[in-house]
Amino acid sequence: MSTSENQPNWSTQMPSTMAKVKHLPANGGRAFALLGQTLSIKAEPEDTDDALFLFEHWMPPTFGVPAHTERNNEAFYVLEGTLEVEADGERYRLGPGEFLSLRPGVVHSTHNPGPGMMRTLTLVTPASQHARFFTTVAEPIDDPSNPPAPGAPPDFKRLAAVGRECGIEFLPPPEPNEREQA
Repeated sequence: MSTSENQPNWSTQMPSTMAKVKHLPANGGRAFALLGQTLSIKAEPEDTDDALFLFEHWMPPTFGVPAHTERNNEAFYVLEGTLEVEADGERYRLGPGEFLSLRPGVVHSTHNPGPGMMRTLTLVTPASQHARFFTTVAEPIDDPSNPPAPGAPPDFKRLAAVGRECGIEFLPPPEPNEREQA
């Protein structure tokens, strides 16, 4: 069995030009924080000829990702906690070991109802646009397991503009009377 003790000490990742195999220790990979959540990138577009983007997503209780569509396939595999996904008008409540995949264009949002931290492995294909969104709008961090507290309110216009450039279209929030019906 391979352990981090007997592996070479790469800071965060092996560039794809170095080897055909990539190994990361626990919490390894470039890490970013966005809106009080973190992600740790496991497979970069450069590693896979843009075939896939794989990241571990850490979401604190009550946090979520607003409704959006994208031009990519996206899949979620829950590692810890509970992930609620509203997709195409249906609500899915996923626990550890459960999986959900979405085709391009499906309107979806995600939410951690709590009580604890939620972690998923999220797979996106093709890779580069989604990766570019996170690396453009998120803040690089050292420890993905310890999300920094959200600071100033986010610039949603900028997030939406960068998202649009990356094939992600955020929907406007529902009107107050629509929220009451949901």
